Amino acid sequence: MNVLEKVMLIKELNFLIDGLEQRSLSFFEIARSKTRIKEIFALCDEPIFKKQIIKFKSQTQPKIAALDFADQTLFKLSFRGFFQQENALEQALYQHKNSGWATLYHPKKGWQIWLIPAPERTALISEWGDLDDAYQWMMAQQQLYACLKTDYELKNSQNLIERQIVPVLTEIETHINSSIETQRDHQFNAASDLNIKPVEIALLDEPLIQIDSSQPSEQSSTISANQTDMVNPVVIESIAGSVATKESHGIDSNVVSHTPQRLQLNAYTAQLHLLQDREASAQQLFKLEIASQPEILQHIDFFLQGSDLQDWANRPVYLAEQMDQYGRFIKYLALLGADNPIQAIDCLRELDDHHHLAAIKDISWNDLSDGFSRIEDIFQLYNQKANSVWQSEDYMPFIPTQLIQNQKFIQFEESAADCRTPLLLLKERQKIRIIHGQKRLSLLPAEAAYPYLMLERHHGITWQMIQRIVSRLNPPIDCQKLYKEIQKHISD
Repeated sequence: MNVLEKVMLIKELNFLIDGLEQRSLSFFEIARSKTRIKEIFALCDEPIFKKQIIKFKSQTQPKIAALDFADQTLFKLSFRGFFQQENALEQALYQHKNSGWATLYHPKKGWQIWLIPAPERTALISEWGDLDDAYQWMMAQQQLYACLKTDYELKNSQNLIERQIVPVLTEIETHINSSIETQRDHQFNAASDLNIKPVEIALLDEPLIQIDSSQPSEQSSTISANQTDMVNPVVIESIAGSVATKESHGIDSNVVSHTPQRLQLNAYTAQLHLLQDREASAQQLFKLEIASQPEILQHIDFFLQGSDLQDWANRPVYLAEQMDQYGRFIKYLALLGADNPIQAIDCLRELDDHHHLAAIKDISWNDLSDGFSRIEDIFQLYNQKANSVWQSEDYMPFIPTQLIQNQKFIQFEESAADCRTPLLLLKERQKIRIIHGQKRLSLLPAEAAYPYLMLERHHGITWQMIQRIVSRLNPPIDCQKLYKEIQKHISD
């Protein structure tokens, strides 16, 4: 088949599929269109037609379409399946410990992709639409959160785990063999004390069950069982304890054993998880997971430093704004139990080695305890009751998307924006409105918070004044320049 024939068939395929999607055809026309599409597929089973084939199958065989689509991605091993009921989808996603994704299909609405960005987190959900569009949305989330591992990465990590298990098993076998030899030495010494002859000693080691030599497999299993029974249970516990100690890299077992597994955070019970890379540290560090309300962890992560859990509520909470390498807001980090600001800064920086910190403030637990379930409440507390401890150069605070009125009152041409470009906002009464920032908002609509510069109405700023200043500036207008011009006008 030449290129021109392929182009003509693709054009015909698109025409037929559009007719099916519009749902304006008669039953006879629908049947004829489907038959013709199947004929084309039979003629052209080549990669150039895969996209059209999946698009058609999503209309007639959505489950097969979803499975075929997942097979062509880099994240097949993280795919949790095709679903038509939300409850079944949620159960499949949340029963897996690691991140994953799944497809939800509705005959009229189309497709959604549900993505778990991290273990024990609430799913992120795409808009209804084509399967390919939903997948492009997932790729945008992957670029933002780096939450899914590719099949290649998952296979490599599995191979690494298998290679690490082998030396541990070898060490256990060595301990067991050594224990068997030691026990035999004890038997020999005991027999010598009782004046038992060497021949009789040999009989002590013989199995008590008679073995049929014609069944070698049973013989080997019986010998293995008897050798295992000879090992003292205390010795086995000692071996297990020894291996566990080596695996813990020097962790103080007394600290772990006396550390409660749960911590009460106001109305929520948090599970404590010791961070593996801090096991050998003098200051143990725990991550707190709130299983009953996993959506809280979408906007704040809690950590507890130290093993003395009696006095943490009386110490300051160190609250940080976390952002990625592009300057986009990720979430807040809350560190409990730190002894002093220097220790808190070092710990938060160490936690954040893959990302960046914008600023750190301290706040009392009494102030934070009633307001961490929503990102808007954390923002208000962070700005009104927290004290600055440290901030990065050219620091720009972040404001949650929910607090912004997206409608722009004064229309003018804005300069190009990137992820570090702030919004210019005006606070009037109980609303926060946009002066400059439409291009910034359009970069990635799914962001949880944006960098901002805030002006307030009670400082004498009016929309008429802003309009006059805008009219004097040459388009496109830069956010920082407009902010400085308004500030200059107020001071004059």
